[in-house]
Formats: sequence, C-alpha cells, structure tokens
Amino acid sequence: MGKGIGMMTAVLGTYMTLKMWAEFNEALGTVFGASWAIIISTMVFLIYQSNKNDKMYETQFGNASPERAAKTKQMESDNQAPFVFVAGLYLFVLVVFEILLSALET
Repeated sequence: MGKGIGMMTAVLGTYMTLKMWAEFNEALGTVFGASWAIIISTMVFLIYQSNKNDKMYETQFGNASPERAAKTKQMESDNQAPFVFVAGLYLFVLVVFEILLSALET
C-alpha cells in the first residue's frame, strides 16, 4: 500500500475512533453517570487495545520470513491502489458520517 493511502487510512481511522468514542462516552454518561462512564469506557478501551495488539503481533509474526516479506512487497508494488479514488472514497465516508451524526443529534 502506498504511503499516502496508508496515511489517509490512519487519519480516517483515528477520526472515526475519536468521534465514535465521544458518542460512546456521552451515551454511557447519560445511562450510568460520568464516573461510571469513565470506568466502563476505560475497561472497554483496554480490552479493545489488547485484542488489537494480539492481532497485530500475530500478523507481524506470520511475515517474519524474508521470502514472504519480499513476495508481499512485490505484490504491493505490482498492484498499486489509485490514490485519487481512495481519497474520494474516504472523503465520501467522512461526509456521510457527519451527516448521519448531525441527523441523530436533532
């Protein structure tokens, strides 16, 4: 994957995570109160992060052989993703997400 597309994916993932995290905390605060919302959301985040780290470790451990890493790099260089299409798709996702959030708030 190209560096530009990788960076856009990281930014989009971070943006969506922060927006959804804010909605999650607000909903928990309404139901349980602010103190319990912080405790519950911290526990959920720790479990999520632990699972994410486990999957990332398994993925990286599977690519430990030099032959597999070289083959993966060759396949990625042969099949480069179209940057403008991916950027447009991510922009579309952001716009739709913001429209849906604003519709839910009103």
